[in-house]
Parts: sequence; C-alpha cells; structure tokens
Amino acid sequence: MTNPPSAPRILILGVGSSGVQAVAHMCRQNPTLDAVVIDTDKKVLEACGMEKIIHVGSAVTNGFSAGGDVELGRQSIEKDSSNIRNQLRQADLLVVIAGLGGGTGSGALPVITRIAREAGTLILCMVTMPFAFEGKPVASKAEGALKKLRTHADAIIRIPNETLVDRADSELPAEQVFSRSQEVMQDAVFALWRMLSQNGIYGLDFACLQIMLRNCDGFCHFASADADGVGRGDAVAKGILSHRLLKKGKVLEIASGLIVGLVGGPNLKLSEIETVMNQVQEKIPTDTWVNFGVMIDPAFENRLTAIVLIAEQWKEPLVDDAGRQMGFTFNRQLSAEQGQLPLETAGKGRFTHVDPTILDNQDLDVPTYIRRDIKLPR
Repeated sequence: MTNPPSAPRILILGVGSSGVQAVAHMCRQNPTLDAVVIDTDKKVLEACGMEKIIHVGSAVTNGFSAGGDVELGRQSIEKDSSNIRNQLRQADLLVVIAGLGGGTGSGALPVITRIAREAGTLILCMVTMPFAFEGKPVASKAEGALKKLRTHADAIIRIPNETLVDRADSELPAEQVFSRSQEVMQDAVFALWRMLSQNGIYGLDFACLQIMLRNCDGFCHFASADADGVGRGDAVAKGILSHRLLKKGKVLEIASGLIVGLVGGPNLKLSEIETVMNQVQEKIPTDTWVNFGVMIDPAFENRLTAIVLIAEQWKEPLVDDAGRQMGFTFNRQLSAEQGQLPLETAGKGRFTHVDPTILDNQDLDVPTYIRRDIKLPR
C-alpha cells in the first residue's frame, strides 16, 4: 500500500496457518493492503499467493508446521527474528492476525509482539479462540498465549469461534462456518484501513486510535453492521446492538471507551448518523470516552456501514509513551480496603549525582521494563 507522507503505515501481519489464510483472503479482496505473512510451514506459504512471505524455523521444523508444539513455534521465531525486525521498523500500527491454540500462532505471537514493542510500534492483535470441540489442551494453549500477549500488545480483540455459531448452523457447510471469524477480522482490518488512510467529512485519525489502544487495559471488542435502502440507519443501529460479539448489547452497557466509524455514500443523511449514534449512546454509561468519524465513499451508494471498537476497562498505561520512568510511592496510612497504588515520576534520590552505568548505549540503572517499554501485567 502506498501511503501519502502524512498517513500512518498500517502493516497487516498474518501468523501461523490460520493467520496466513485470513490475510491472504483479505489481500485478494483489497490488494492495496500492506501485508506480510509468517509461518513455519513452507507449503502453506507457497500456496497462499502472497508476495511478502517470511518462512521461519527451517532449522527447527524442517519446513513443516510446528505440529501444535508451542515451544517449537517460539523457537522458530526467535531464531529468525532479524527479518521480522526489518519489516516492523517503518510500521506505525501493526495489526497481527492469528488463530490461537496451535503451535506457531500460540508460540510465535508473544515473541512478535515483544519485537514490535521494542521497535515502538502500536500493536493491535486480532486472534481467534478455538471451538469447544477442539478440546481442553488446545483451549489451554490459547489461554496461555493470550496471557503472554498482554505483556506487549497494546490491545487484543478476541474472536471466540464458539460465539459465532449456534445449533442452527450445524447443518451448514463446514467451510462457511469456519470462515465467519475471517469475515469479522476482514471487516475490522478494512474499517481501520479506511479510517486511517482516507479523509472523512468528520474524521477519525491515528491519534484517536492511539488513545484508545494505549488506555484500553488489554482487551477490546469489535463489531460491525451494514444495511442499504430505506431505514438503513435504524437497521445498522439494531445490528450493532444485537451483535453476537457484543453479547447482544451487554458489552456496550459496561463500555469505558468507544470508537464508532460510519461509512456511507454521497446521499448519507445527518438523520441517519444521528439515528445510529443516539441508539448507541443510549446503551453506554454517561462517562464513557467516545470518538466517532464519518466517511463518504461513492462505492457505498445507498449503503451505510458502522464499526465499533469498545474498551471495557480504561486505565493509564504503566509505561508511558515517552518512556518516562514511572515509580511507586506508598501511602503509609493503611486502609482496610485495598486500592490501586498511585504512580509518580521517580527520581534517583541520593544517587542523583552518581554517574550512570552505561552498556551498549543503555542506562542499566533504569529498570528493564522501562528501557524496553514493556507493559507490566495487571
């Protein structure tokens, strides 16, 4: 994707067989996406039709998949991390697409997000969670990877495959059911790409998204709805409020942060925008941080699409964007109720005038999690 100088570079990264297939499908739908795919399985990479591919772990898996082994997935990325670092250097936003529960996705993602965070890149992960019938060991691997991801990713969107199906779907073709999570991720990626790379009449910009991802405390929810013709504003609002991934509106009721993006054709009316926003606003708490944008696209003639990105929790990050050292101060007056420790800038105290310990241009007197900009798990 060729961006104007002022536009942020959005890099889409597919990891593991599920991530590779999902991103390859997105690029067939929108060839202008800037995307790279990574896997240990050489056959999967050769069959995806992508121009930018990174084959990792040839010395670990001999060109085959990780076979569900998380440790092999981790080792494969660690041994070939230099190529990944080169890809991430110029990215402003990294959107990682993967399925958790397997070897490469679950093992590689925490390493990739660590590398991206060291490069100063904003990181959004979109991951699918396994079906119940895949078994407890697979679910356990997925949950373990999710916990590790929180250390480095700014935000994670979990897409439970189980939530996207019901009993009425049991007779549908398997391929159709399995593709639903891909469709959700594709909607999210395309919406972010439009929002950040094109100008709207009432715009959302990279700064809005950055505020959301930096303060969402780990997890976000995503949903979209689309309608055309008469009454499309009301139809889109109802689609959002009843969306499965938002637990039929329950997630909105506890939202701490919310981004709404609307895309319509040249005949989009103010009343339609008001219909969507008013119905969404009625569901959320009065003190929710809200930002929204509107974009006109001739390709959306007589159509209206809405996307929402929701944060349940809203907390200041433990490491700020400027890399400022943040230390702990304690209130000596004990309370029966445990509260959150206040964070204040910490100085060097009596060691202020002592020369710092420098190694490889790094001040070793600064804690590792601050030097490497690592988010501490809450």
